[in-house]
Amino acid sequence: NLKLFLTMILAPFKAIRPKPNQLKPWVNRQIGEASSQNAGLLDFLSLIQPDSNNVNQIRKRLNAYLKQGVLVRDLNPSIYLLQIQYGNSKWMGFIGCIQTRRLKTGEIKPHEDVKQKRIKTFKEYLKYTQLNAEPVMLCHPPNKELEDICYQFVHSKAFAEFQRNETCYKLWRIDHPILIDRINTAINSIDSMYIADGHHRCFSSLSYSKEDKTKDQFLAMLLPHDQLQIGDFCRMFSSLNEMRIDYFIAELSKNFKVERLVAYKAPKNTFEFSMYIGGTWFHLTSKRDRSLTPTLSRIPTNIIYEDIAKPLLNIENLQKDKRISYFHYKQPEQQIKEAVDLGKFAFGLQHYPIPFSDIISTVEDSDLLPLKSTHIEPKPLHGMLIFDFLSQ
Repeated sequence: NLKLFLTMILAPFKAIRPKPNQLKPWVNRQIGEASSQNAGLLDFLSLIQPDSNNVNQIRKRLNAYLKQGVLVRDLNPSIYLLQIQYGNSKWMGFIGCIQTRRLKTGEIKPHEDVKQKRIKTFKEYLKYTQLNAEPVMLCHPPNKELEDICYQFVHSKAFAEFQRNETCYKLWRIDHPILIDRINTAINSIDSMYIADGHHRCFSSLSYSKEDKTKDQFLAMLLPHDQLQIGDFCRMFSSLNEMRIDYFIAELSKNFKVERLVAYKAPKNTFEFSMYIGGTWFHLTSKRDRSLTPTLSRIPTNIIYEDIAKPLLNIENLQKDKRISYFHYKQPEQQIKEAVDLGKFAFGLQHYPIPFSDIISTVEDSDLLPLKSTHIEPKPLHGMLIFDFLSQ
């Protein structure tokens, strides 16, 4: 149906995937978790071999895995519904393909700055492999029609179900044209969507589509923004710009109320920061007006940049300066202290997670947050569903 195709936002695709009962071993190792002890496994990491720079070999391995039956290719284009549950937290989203032109029209809005070098690297990866193996996370306002569709599926048997690291994954496959039309009709009623996670993957797809207009799609997962869990990236600094600690703290007091702590205390709002330096925790409270406009002026990662990194440490370029590093620490009190005490960094800063309302307001002000401002959960697994440009 040509009319449906033209209005379709989330397009079905013929996924490459393992058989349902083989999903768990296929995704058992993820990028960053590779181990030499697992060498020889036929899993997602063995397909992409992240330690190798030879991306040309990925398609050869893909074809071999398809021939061996390690992977299969869906015959019918489908949209997939994924549920991720960890403890009391539950996320549900639809997975399909989005046209990159929707980035240019403003239907899909970014909120963070990106590194052009990473975009170029990812674009080259797409060019040589023709594969998307990790969906970009897009969020939207809650939508009752999409909720009703989800409700119908969660009370039916999942296409695949498995557990990994105490997290339960359930996957449903949707290939009926009427259901696909219903999902897209609901999505069409949504004014705009926001990139929650995957800015570099998204913009590398856009960059590649400019070279090859037939590759105008990227893999995406859509879920309502009230399901997102927004965390922070701690800022770790390797230098005090040749200042003594006492001088640095004195300079900080120009823009912050500085309180020395007996023990660690987490920030409780976007104007508060926890800093560890010289064996001591400090609590920083910004002196900025809390009614500031535009919104970017009250974004904690921007406060760190404008009131600490740039004026005191002479860090002008957050993309290129190697004196600042970013880490999502699950135990910031312990991990920041350990990294500084070991001499890896001069000091570390923890900020309060940025509320989604401030993210939206910043985007509406036509501003972008500094890179690594938000750590978003959930994180879909790499390689669970693979979009192949060559098989659509």
